[in-house]
Amino acid sequence: MKNTMTEETSPKRKRSTRETPEIRRKSLIQATMRSIAKYGYSGTTIEKICEEAQISRGLVNHHFKSKEELINQSYKELCDEWETQLGGMLLETYKEPEDKLMAMIRMSFSPMLFKQEYLGIWVGFWSVIGKSPSLKKLNRVMYGQDRTKYQTIFEEIAKKRKIELNARIAAISLIALMDGLWLEWCLDSKGFTPQEAETGCVNYVKQIIACAPEVKR
Repeated sequence: MKNTMTEETSPKRKRSTRETPEIRRKSLIQATMRSIAKYGYSGTTIEKICEEAQISRGLVNHHFKSKEELINQSYKELCDEWETQLGGMLLETYKEPEDKLMAMIRMSFSPMLFKQEYLGIWVGFWSVIGKSPSLKKLNRVMYGQDRTKYQTIFEEIAKKRKIELNARIAAISLIALMDGLWLEWCLDSKGFTPQEAETGCVNYVKQIIACAPEVKR
């Protein structure tokens, strides 16, 4: 899988006639993400995508039935890459639930993910999800998977510490806090540092754990 975190700033290359259909689809998806970061959703036309990918419009029509399908596939790819970068590797690396959660927070505000061009892609998609039924449906699924991942970790923490904790509410709140910090930083990167954003999320997790009552025996 190509990595959007590096692909969006990589120099354009000449298309090879030997590229497989799957590689061409990936190239179009990556070009769509870069276009959304540069021009926003409304400014991302098929022409802009073709220009970014350095291919003809005919190839777009060959691989995708419509712009909407291409946009949806691009958003799914973005979410899948996020899951690979943040969830997959970290969940396998750390055994203790609190270590997993702290590592996920650190990664969320690391230079690999927390940068203007990458956040611009997310904000571009977020700006139109409410207006697109298909994107809204896809986002609901992807958000549900993300929430379940965090909720499961909070449940593991509560079980290990023997505390009463509403894991679902904790997960929803933490995701909302991180998304809010991402959006604010995208609007004004001078407002706070990535380290301050990370510290705020870490402190939130520590506080709800510390305030949670012990399980009654």
